[in-house]
Amino acid sequence: MAEDTRRARIRDIEETLSVLRGELGERSDDPRDFGDSAQDLEAREEHETQIRALEDERRLLLEQLGEG
Repeated sequence: MAEDTRRARIRDIEETLSVLRGELGERSDDPRDFGDSAQDLEAREEHETQIRALEDERRLLLEQLGEG
């Protein structure tokens, strides 16, 4: 992968991470019913998994560029 392509992918990853983190928001301890709580937990876990995968990819690309 060319350097320009890696840098463009890093920018895309950083934008996506920003969006995912914004969607994740703050965890609420407000009382909720079990269905809502389960759906919220599942969505948070999915977002966190996506964030970890993107962070790993970004770290790998930075290492390939000699910046990691």
